[in-house]
Amino acid sequence: MPPQGWQGPPGWQGPPGWQAPPMPPQGWQAPPGWRGAGPRRDRALSGRAIFAIVLVVAIAFAAGGAVGLSQGSGLELGGSTSLLQPSSSFPPQFAVYEQAWQILHDKYVDPKALDPTTLTYGSISGLLSAVGDTDHTRFLTPQDLANENTSLSGSVVGIGAEMSTVNGAPVIQSVIPSSPAEKAGLLGGDTVLSVDGTSTDGQSIDTVVSRIRGDAGTTVTLSILHPGAAAAIDVKIVRAKVDVPSVSWSMVPGTKVADVRIDEFASNATSQLVTIIAAARKAGAKSLILDLRGNPGGYVDEAVGVASQFLKDGDVYREQDRTGSVKEVPIKSGGADPDLPLAVLVDNGTASSAEIVAGALQDARRGTLIGAKTFGTGTVLQQFPLTDGSALLVGTIEWLTRDGRQIWKLGIQPDISLDSTPKGKIVAPTDLAKMTAAQLAASGDAQLLKGVSVLSGP
Repeated sequence: MPPQGWQGPPGWQGPPGWQAPPMPPQGWQAPPGWRGAGPRRDRALSGRAIFAIVLVVAIAFAAGGAVGLSQGSGLELGGSTSLLQPSSSFPPQFAVYEQAWQILHDKYVDPKALDPTTLTYGSISGLLSAVGDTDHTRFLTPQDLANENTSLSGSVVGIGAEMSTVNGAPVIQSVIPSSPAEKAGLLGGDTVLSVDGTSTDGQSIDTVVSRIRGDAGTTVTLSILHPGAAAAIDVKIVRAKVDVPSVSWSMVPGTKVADVRIDEFASNATSQLVTIIAAARKAGAKSLILDLRGNPGGYVDEAVGVASQFLKDGDVYREQDRTGSVKEVPIKSGGADPDLPLAVLVDNGTASSAEIVAGALQDARRGTLIGAKTFGTGTVLQQFPLTDGSALLVGTIEWLTRDGRQIWKLGIQPDISLDSTPKGKIVAPTDLAKMTAAQLAASGDAQLLKGVSVLSGP
């Protein structure tokens, strides 16, 4: 009820269907620093204020976002976890949300925009975003969930190109061998100016990626600006199912250094790495660069498997639950090459399971970390399915490095700090295999060149 003695303005009856929120229970005490509502404002709430109340936050999501997933029972992405039943014991603050929902439906100028599913999904995304586990604890629509499952299975439907943002523009980072993108002549470093005639200016990378994706057999037209070109060209590409290797490699030209890149910790990452290490040794490799730049994570079990190939003993990481209880996660014995000299490349896109590997190798003094501070994810996700086929991915366990360092929100600081490549281009093994030593030196990939220098020095 309003405070005793309060009077509304003349003729005020409240919005249609309005009911006063419940009074606090008897004996309730305000928390420290709490203040009641201030004087009534005559002006309407700003769009920003309504936005904050309604919690309709649009979170753009693309398959392969920062993840750290356990493949154990009930924890695997897409695995079976029993549905929790809705509860009626919502906190008193939930009445504010109901009021905001009703006001939006009673007053918003465009009623056709008030789709219940869209608003509900946006509200859930905002709810999970508010806990601060950025890009990790999150909501997946049914389509998002399908994309996530597909990505970590090692295949996607699209054009077969990895993308990133350079100076606010969507840029092709690398193309997958034998993919539609490679066959169409796309190159690492190409800027995507438009998709099917619609400009990419001002759009997030997730939005651009979602527009490029589509059903196998359909066509997408991209306006592409090649590096150094004066004019853009239009390229028509037929989408197809593309097998995405989790791990790729090439010898660095003019050296005995192998460059091994892990794009994500999909279900076959460890087995691919073991095969590649053997092939690199056979090709004469005496040292190895492990490139984890832009790696968003994946299955935690694969991270343990990958780190175990380079470690002789000890733990890979530690798990800490919400009660503070800590459990050590040991290496898997029989690593492929625990003595091979190693350098590890990381950047702000190195996240989740990739940070577990980077932290383990750094703590064990097994290899030199080169690049920029990692993303700072640091929680293992558990999937909770919802009744309409959507799901919540919730960070239920925090991980620490094998020495007990916190990763969550802090990231891992490399041993040698080096800014991103000046030209904004990561040289992937598929590109490296076609380069001469002089072309690599002119590539602008300073982090890769530093790794080669560290391993080739005295």
